[in-house]
Amino acid sequence: MSEQSKLENIFSYSFPANHLMQISIVKQISEQKSYKRGYFCFMTLAPGTQNSVGERSFDFKNRITIKVDGHQVNALAYAIKEYVNNRVDLIGPFSIYVDSSKSSYGQQGQGHKSLSIQRTINQKQNNPAITFFFKVGTSQALAVSMTPAIALAVADVFEFVSKKCLELEFARGPVGSQIGTYQNTEHPPQGDNQKVANNFSEAFDNFTDNNSYPFM
Repeated sequence: MSEQSKLENIFSYSFPANHLMQISIVKQISEQKSYKRGYFCFMTLAPGTQNSVGERSFDFKNRITIKVDGHQVNALAYAIKEYVNNRVDLIGPFSIYVDSSKSSYGQQGQGHKSLSIQRTINQKQNNPAITFFFKVGTSQALAVSMTPAIALAVADVFEFVSKKCLELEFARGPVGSQIGTYQNTEHPPQGDNQKVANNFSEAFDNFTDNNSYPFM
């Protein structure tokens, strides 16, 4: 893997339930350029499954992974808190949309991806819940629900991760100055794109613990 396209996992935190939700801070080792962030996050939802002996596990081969910037993670944390406090009308529907066909970090075979949240009702207990939906293209969304208290704790983790991601970006120090104008785009400079895309799957596999998680 070339130095320009190396991805390094800085921090990961997982929320195991019927599916596994995970957030990671990632560092991309590349030339420092003002329009290209050195740190960002991956958010993943891996479907729940059972292994050959009936133990609860997670299917990482069919996971949905979305690349998000630090400020988007912070926005998600704020949205969760507003939804928990039943102030959905205040901020309206919340989602993070990614067109991975235009990004060098998209998983092969995946195009438009989104992460959204809704305030729902737990059908068994008739209590409010916060549900996260991860969706790829027109396929059925993967969803994981949690109680308001757990959702608030998750929001605190997201806020922590967001701040750490931004602190790491700030700590990079001065970046190469740009003369004139440029277009801020998902595409990295020509030449780096294919290298990063080819190495993405291999690099991301190292971020996720493929061992069984305790079922919560």
